[in-house]
Amino acid sequence: MRATQVSLYSTGDKPGSGSGSDADDDDILDAMMAGMDSDFSVATPSTPAVPVPENLSSEESESSHVPTPVDIEKRIKALLPEYMSYGGQLAPKPRSALSNNPSPNTLTIAQLLAAGLHLGHSTSLWNVASMPFVYGVREGISIINLEHTLTHLRRACTVTKAVARQGGIILFIGTRDGMSHVTINSAKSCNAYYVASKWCPGTITNAQEIVGPHTPRLPDARAGDLAKPFRPDLVIVLNPIENMIAIKEATRFNIPTIAITDTDVDPRIVSYPIPANDDSVRGVELVAKVLAEAVKEGNKLALETSERLSKERIEDRVDRMKAYGARQ
Repeated sequence: MRATQVSLYSTGDKPGSGSGSDADDDDILDAMMAGMDSDFSVATPSTPAVPVPENLSSEESESSHVPTPVDIEKRIKALLPEYMSYGGQLAPKPRSALSNNPSPNTLTIAQLLAAGLHLGHSTSLWNVASMPFVYGVREGISIINLEHTLTHLRRACTVTKAVARQGGIILFIGTRDGMSHVTINSAKSCNAYYVASKWCPGTITNAQEIVGPHTPRLPDARAGDLAKPFRPDLVIVLNPIENMIAIKEATRFNIPTIAITDTDVDPRIVSYPIPANDDSVRGVELVAKVLAEAVKEGNKLALETSERLSKERIEDRVDRMKAYGARQ
């Protein structure tokens, strides 16, 4: 930057430049302005910081002094080892980001709220039996109390885990358009059964006629014996409005049922209701994944119990053989 001086007057004769005290006052004023300009001016360095080749023109030499932009990302990567050497630590990832399927114990109300499970139906479709689970009404829409949702979901997970631990057959039913992949993926992830297209009436009550011909015969079956279809030990319904027949058939044979009950559904029709929004794909997927995780935990406990019992039987047999050999 070149040093500049700001003059109070333009070039030429100054006003009042005549003889006498007025001229002396003007000279003193000019000297003071010149001193102030020198105080606030920036001197040009005599030698440039970067040597300029002699064969460059004045325009090229001025352009060579333009600073290059700093690569921020490269600079951060360069400083990262130095930052770590001073004891710095990177922020750990949240637990929800590390696991796609939250377990019943780590599930929070914030996750239920983010999935839209608090939104019910309009008050015109409100079922009176769902009143204990409704927090309030906003702009004609019923708001579900997520504290009840979390409590009932954990209770349903406890039941699911207990059935899986005993080796029971668990059936997922979700037949709504756009949610079939949720039903299939959740059932396959925990080695369960599913119905994702349409519930055939009589699958449980008239299983011998509907499912019997497609059931494989047991190896020890005698000639003329009919194939015995297996009934589920637990039914999980993701959209109960469209599968009322399946719920009634399971209830008739005392099969426990779990269902997502919205504000337009009577929660008394199922054994273990989960008050939540059953129209949100993301919300239904979250509930299905949590129940699938409970099934996985039950299967793991069943496998550990089976291995422990097998080990105990083997050890008992070995002890008996040793005792028999000692008697001989």
